Amino acid sequence: MRAWLAAAVIAAIGLSGWQGYRIGNAAAVADHKAEMLARIEAGRVLDDDRRRLAQERDRLARELEGAAYAESVVSERCLGPERVRRLNALR
Repeated sequence: MRAWLAAAVIAAIGLSGWQGYRIGNAAAVADHKAEMLARIEAGRVLDDDRRRLAQERDRLARELEGAAYAESVVSERCLGPERVRRLNALR
């Protein structure tokens, strides 16, 4: 009778250990998935910011180029005074 009782206790301990392992593994997998989703969302936000900044940069470059071409050319060999001031301001 004692052998059956010992076997039942060992089996109960083994089953509870297995159940604890399964629950812990499921929790770890869920945490990993949540972390990966957070990283993906952060990447999307950064990518959206990068695209927005690139569009703004392109728009400003077009405006600057348009302003540069809007000035009349004083001489074929040299730049106008406003162009020289703008180039010096870039330094």
